[in-house]
Amino acid sequence: MLLTTIIIVAIVLLGCLMMSSVQISNINRAAVAMFCGVSAWVVYMLHGSDFLALMGYPDYNLIGQEKDFIAQHVIVKYWGEACQVILFLIATNTIVEIMNNNGVFDSLTRWLRTRHSRRFLWALSAITFLISANVDNLTTVVLMMSIMGQVVASHRQRVVYSCVILISAILGGSFTVIGDMTSLMLWVHGVVTPSAYAGGLILPVLASLVVFNLLVSRLLVGNVEVSSILGRYDGDDSLLRPWQKVMLLVLGLAGLWSIPTFHTVTKLPPFLGALCVLALIWLVESMFNFKRSGNRLFIQHKYIRNTEFIGMRIILYFLGVSLAVGAVVECGALSYVGEQLTTHIHNVYAYGAIIGVISSLVDNIPFVMAGLNLFEQELTDTASDFVQNGTYWQLLSFCSALGGSLFFVGTLAGHAVAELERISLAWYFRNIFWRVLLAWAVGMGVFYITH
Repeated sequence: MLLTTIIIVAIVLLGCLMMSSVQISNINRAAVAMFCGVSAWVVYMLHGSDFLALMGYPDYNLIGQEKDFIAQHVIVKYWGEACQVILFLIATNTIVEIMNNNGVFDSLTRWLRTRHSRRFLWALSAITFLISANVDNLTTVVLMMSIMGQVVASHRQRVVYSCVILISAILGGSFTVIGDMTSLMLWVHGVVTPSAYAGGLILPVLASLVVFNLLVSRLLVGNVEVSSILGRYDGDDSLLRPWQKVMLLVLGLAGLWSIPTFHTVTKLPPFLGALCVLALIWLVESMFNFKRSGNRLFIQHKYIRNTEFIGMRIILYFLGVSLAVGAVVECGALSYVGEQLTTHIHNVYAYGAIIGVISSLVDNIPFVMAGLNLFEQELTDTASDFVQNGTYWQLLSFCSALGGSLFFVGTLAGHAVAELERISLAWYFRNIFWRVLLAWAVGMGVFYITH
């Protein structure tokens, strides 16, 4: 059984290394994640009954039917949680796509057209931060990169502003439970509640954002090289009246912020609330476009094609990672690591730093999943760091977000930015790494003081 556990851990670690080197190998990370997830569970099945006994499952009395029990009662909880996150993301991404296809965000290009480079930086950062707090950060990055690219002509300036978009989106998404896949996982797992989570992280996040923007503004010299022509689709079928756009925006934002209340009142999974909001937005949009061809909106708009392609890869990637981490959990490896950390370190700030450093080298999603299963949620000791809304769970999200941004390989949004603007790892390390590190240190200091 020990050899089987080692093989499972080795498969997952090898997969993480391959996924972190995607910029070099050009291997599809979703394919790696799915292969590792399935392979780990195939190996797990070799000693399934022993692992069931090790993890303390009740006496199921199914001699010879252990595989059926694992398939129906063990593995289902991992892909079940993954599907909740995936369905939530599908709903929220579609809401953004509907608003974007109807020109709701077109006015942002006019608001951002300024010649003052540092004023443009702060405006771009603020808008990105606010959008990312309501929608997952990868969708926000793709949207804001598209808008910024229509305004800024200089590639050198676009590279700097792309990094501003990345960090602003990462921080904006990290302090709300609906703003990032990692924070959404914490909420679905039941270790945080929306209000307490946002309240505990808002000051550290804002401190980190201000410090980073002040540092990166030194890279900007002169005025913004503004494009003379805005390249956006301007067909008659895509434009609504101003009041209709405002209504769609208000409905979208109000609907997204009402999802936590929906969950609290009904106790239904958050993705059902997101689907309900999507249905409402879609009905209103259909009424506004009753005389227009709705299909043409989705065919002619460039943004929808990009997000659909990225979204499908992320769905498969997230599902594969969930299965891979689940296999490591069920073979007892993570519980052993948690016991060793408790015995030899026993400091939640050290745990956060470790997860952040690892996330800088490997994608932060699998390590947030692993961090969720390192320790059991404390149900009785309200002074514990592992109680619901405890210090550990908030640090897990904050450190994995900024730690994953030390190198852009640590987040999916970072990979998207690097791919869209062709940013080299060497340039990012020289110009952005130490600025993110200082912002993270300041944020950790504010977090320590406020907690």
